[in-house]
Parts: sequence; C-alpha cells; structure tokens
Amino acid sequence: MMQARLKRLKMESIPDSIPKVVFLHIPKTAGMSLRGLFVKNYREGKHFNTELGSGMIENWGKCLSRIKKMSGDELRQYLIFKGHMPFGLHEVLPFPVEYITFLRDPVQRAVSHYKMLCRNKIIPSDHLIDSAQTDWNLAKYPELGYSFDNCQTRTLAGVGTDLPFGACSGKHLQMAMENLDRHFKFVGLTEQFDLSLMLLGRVCGWKWHFYVPDNVSANGSFSISPDLVEAIRRLNRFDFELYRHAQERFQRQADHYGWGLKAEHHLYSLGNRLHQQLHIWGHRVKHRLGIERRKAMIAGLRLEAERRV
Repeated sequence: MMQARLKRLKMESIPDSIPKVVFLHIPKTAGMSLRGLFVKNYREGKHFNTELGSGMIENWGKCLSRIKKMSGDELRQYLIFKGHMPFGLHEVLPFPVEYITFLRDPVQRAVSHYKMLCRNKIIPSDHLIDSAQTDWNLAKYPELGYSFDNCQTRTLAGVGTDLPFGACSGKHLQMAMENLDRHFKFVGLTEQFDLSLMLLGRVCGWKWHFYVPDNVSANGSFSISPDLVEAIRRLNRFDFELYRHAQERFQRQADHYGWGLKAEHHLYSLGNRLHQQLHIWGHRVKHRLGIERRKAMIAGLRLEAERRV
C-alpha cells in the first residue's frame, strides 16, 4: 500500500511513481469530518489545502493560479491536494494523481449547505429564496446558487461555477459520470460514512481511526418550506442521476469484499460510537471542571477581599 511505500522512502520529494491523492471536497458531504482522517492516514507527506473559505467561487481561481506558478519540485513535496475545487486539477500537475470524493443525497446536501451559510451569517436567515424567479433570487449569493443547482454534477464535470444558474444539462451529467468512472479511485457516500471508511481501507489502504463528526449543521431555527424542498429536488435531477450512479458503483465494491467487510464495518461502528460518547463525556467533564475552578477562584477572591477589610 502507498503508506508502507512512503515509510520506506523517507524523502522530501514524493517520486512520480507514487500517484498523488486529490480529495475533491464537495460542500457538505462530510469533508470536514474526513479532514483529521486524511492527516492520520497520510502522515508521510505534505498536504496542500485549498482553504477557499466562504469565497469559494472567486478564491478557487486564485488558488489555481498559485498552483500553476509553483515549480515541479515544489509540487512534488505534496502527497495530498485537498479541499473545495472543481474536477480537473490533474491537468495542471506534472505527475499522476488518484481522485477521492464523497457524494450525498442532493436535497439533504443542498439544505445542509443553506443552513451552514445562514448559521455563519453569509446569507441572512430571512432572505427569500423564490423558485418562481429565473435565478431563485440568488444573484447576490452565487455560492448558494451554485450549491442549489446540481452542485455535485457541476463539480465532477469540471465546469463548477462557469455555468449560469439553471444551465446544467444532460451533457454535464455525462461528463461527470465519465470523469467519476475514469479518474476516481474511490467515491464514498455520506449516508454510509462508516462503511465508506472501511472500503477506503480495502481500496486505498486506510487504517482504522475513529472520528467525531465536524461542521454538522444544527437543525435550529433555519427551516425550508416543503414547496422549496420539492423545487430543489426537481432542479437537481442530474445530481440524483449521478448519485444513483455512485450508489451502484459503491454497492458493487462493497459486494466484492463480502461478509468480511460487513463484519469489519459492524465492529468499527460499535467502536466509533463508544469513541464519540467518550468524547462527549470528556467535554462535559472539562466544562464541569472549568465551572468548579471558576467558582473556587471567585470564592478565593472574595475570601481575600474579606480578610483585607
């Protein structure tokens, strides 16, 4: 496996005989939960993070320009390139790459992204999304427009935000499917996250590492009407076709490894649930200890003040 080969090499520049990994992180597909797992599974090489932040659309162009200006030797220091980006990074890299990505139910992904943007005050929570308008009243918020309109198909087709809102077509779906089948070593499913991690172990040599979900959108006060949910479903018909294609591919891989993978998945899920519960308990204990320390400190200050009086 790649990790074992890297441990033997012990060099700053990763040879071209070892394909680099490109993790194409589609927003709200559990990429943040994967972040720590990438670090743990690829400790032997440097990681290039796109770090686009909330300005994903304009910042990707700047990031790509920076990559193009780097020399081959500079780029060879990196084993992993990961973050939000459209498909196609391999075209500007001077060495072979293997893509990894995760897909998610299109409506659940779009709604989760909307809640995150509202929670982070990138979009006002009272902004009216109007599916009766051509641009759904999203012209001032292109990131959400990109997310609502077949985001996964656009991303895997490599067209990203180049298409106007509503312009995604069957041609782009075909491009996305062909890219997925030809260039992606692994495509996971957010709804089967633990099983995806076990498959990553079989396909890419990943080791067992437990995780705690990160950047999960709270249900909170952000709600979307059933009519808007249905409009999102209709608009994202190409994403649904792509998602079904990915599900079929995923199931074939899982079936290939049979009962051994199922048993491993069961044991891992049990262990990770315990890990997550311990994490929650640990935070509660730390919080409680912090409260007790503050109480003790305040009591001490009061006692000292009384003595001085």
